[in-house]
Amino acid sequence: MKRVLIGGFLSLLGTIWGLAVILFVGNNLVSAWPTPPGRFLTSVVELDMMLPFVVAILFVLLGLVIMGVEYFKKGD
Repeated sequence: MKRVLIGGFLSLLGTIWGLAVILFVGNNLVSAWPTPPGRFLTSVVELDMMLPFVVAILFVLLGLVIMGVEYFKKGD
């Protein structure tokens, strides 16, 4: 049960952090960008928000993996 709470907390923290980065970048979009990465990812890189964005994604994924492992774990 303790690990499920930790996984849920990490997922929630990553989601809130990711949404904060998305809102910040969405309000400060660049005016010119190359086609392959797109306007949003170019804005993330230009505003030096790549590290917080990647860490937020990793927190969400880590939390989901922890919760998934605990869900499918055989009896305790």
